[in-house]
Amino acid sequence: MVSSTNPNFKQLRVAVVGGGLGGLSAAVALRRAGHLVEIYERRDFNVEVGASISCAANGTQWLREWDVDIPDMKPVILMKLVMRDWETGKILNQYNLDHYEQEWGNVYNMLHRQDMHATLLKAATSTEDKGTPCSVKIDHICESVDPEAGTVTFKNGVTVKADLIIGADGIRSAVRGQIGVVPDMTSAPQTCYRLNVKKSVVDELGLVKYSYDPAIQFWGGIQGKNGRSKYYKIVMSPCSDGEILTKHHEEGFVFEEVPVSDVIAGKYDELDPDCLNLLKNSVDRMPWRLYVHQPYDRWFKGNTCILGDAAHPMMPHQSQGACQAIEDAAALGIIFSEKYNFTTDVTAGLAMYQTIRKPRATRVQSASARATENLNERIGFTSLTPHDASLAAAEGKLTINEMNSYKMHNHVASEVEKLGAGLGPTIAVM
Repeated sequence: MVSSTNPNFKQLRVAVVGGGLGGLSAAVALRRAGHLVEIYERRDFNVEVGASISCAANGTQWLREWDVDIPDMKPVILMKLVMRDWETGKILNQYNLDHYEQEWGNVYNMLHRQDMHATLLKAATSTEDKGTPCSVKIDHICESVDPEAGTVTFKNGVTVKADLIIGADGIRSAVRGQIGVVPDMTSAPQTCYRLNVKKSVVDELGLVKYSYDPAIQFWGGIQGKNGRSKYYKIVMSPCSDGEILTKHHEEGFVFEEVPVSDVIAGKYDELDPDCLNLLKNSVDRMPWRLYVHQPYDRWFKGNTCILGDAAHPMMPHQSQGACQAIEDAAALGIIFSEKYNFTTDVTAGLAMYQTIRKPRATRVQSASARATENLNERIGFTSLTPHDASLAAAEGKLTINEMNSYKMHNHVASEVEKLGAGLGPTIAVM
């Protein structure tokens, strides 16, 4: 048992289905809150793939609160967003983040997925940090969940019982269907390739040096000449201590590298030659399929919930996917902390989780879809000046201020206060 100042606090046994970034974040948050966490992953972690991850202030703040070793993630601190002309590479627009940390209390970290995943795994399982170390079980593919009985059955025949079950099993979530969610989705108007360019290759071949900049750089995303679609877009960002440059061309990941010819099929003969040379000298070229999901009607049933891509899959154009999964995890950690009595009524706690997280994540999800159609809807380009940010907010656009000024601890406390039960909220869940 853990010691607690709240006599009603109960240590929960938590089963996290899925060991990606969202699942590991939830494991860390709930470990820190004093619970016993088991992580069930379908495959070995040594096949973790991907490219750069944006972790803005609204995500970084929780890594810091959980005492995660951020330097171990080899971050590049983002300093600007740059919009470039597709054909010439000329800068069309730029948002500087020179005072970002001073204004929002945290830096904007660019991380390589593998680095971030490895560090979160350490934070979850380390024997030296606060809370009981999480255990990890690989080769566990979810087959069914009973949200009322609190059991998960895996395809290897193992059944586990838990007080709280978290479906963090991604875009193709098995847990999602077990709580009655049927996705309403359509194919996105674009596909994606994610690929990496090593800094050593840039140096060796004398490729363009602005690729070293601590910036997210964009080409395209607007209607072009000669009939080029607005869906042609390239995003480049540094990660892994600046040793890797990631380029996203952007539901599901395919674990098979494709040739450069696949990546540059189409109107890439018109592309800025410097950018094209980076594409031609890339590695780890992996295709992604994208779908636009309508918001789901629920995120929980009984003692089971979903988070991250399982709960709110979104287009990549706001660079908020990882941050929103981290916020989901943070909400669970707060709600099931000793500050409240939700550990005695997990279903009520998950109702609170949905109340806290679903509106905000849905708003980001919708804004990400809009930015698919118009790059100027992206956070940052909506906030070039305080006046721009005010106008954007009045028009319902997502702004940096909205994302980074949000106080989740206060939000949870306010919602609990509305219940009128102080430390012991009771919620009727239909």
